[in-house]
Amino acid sequence: MANETMIVLEPVSPYWAWFESVFWIIMLVIILIVAYFIIKEIRLMRNTRRLAEIDLEKEKLSLMQAEMAQRGTPFFKVAPEKMEEIRKLDEENTALSTDIFAKHSAIDKRIERLENKVTLTKLDRMVEKIKDEEKKIG
Repeated sequence: MANETMIVLEPVSPYWAWFESVFWIIMLVIILIVAYFIIKEIRLMRNTRRLAEIDLEKEKLSLMQAEMAQRGTPFFKVAPEKMEEIRKLDEENTALSTDIFAKHSAIDKRIERLENKVTLTKLDRMVEKIKDEEKKIG
């Protein structure tokens, strides 16, 4: 056989070797960009819902303000003397309700103390009866 020669094939382009080394880095960057946009969309979706709720609350507040402005002044006007009398009556009612609450609390505590004393007396009598029975038996 004649001379056998070895043929070495060079890459198609000198840039192919460079591209093969950078290919995985380019793929990683593309995947990171896609992940970034997916996360961004998820955040925007959550924020959009919350912003819609806030807008709805703002609309409710504006409607309430409009309703309050529409009411204006009442149909009748109370004289300042009458308002002062109403205010005094309200203060007296508040003071009376405070006194009533204090008395109820005091009564509840006294009843509780009385119940505890009765229970303690009953238990003492039971202990005495048990001791008497033990003396009779023993």
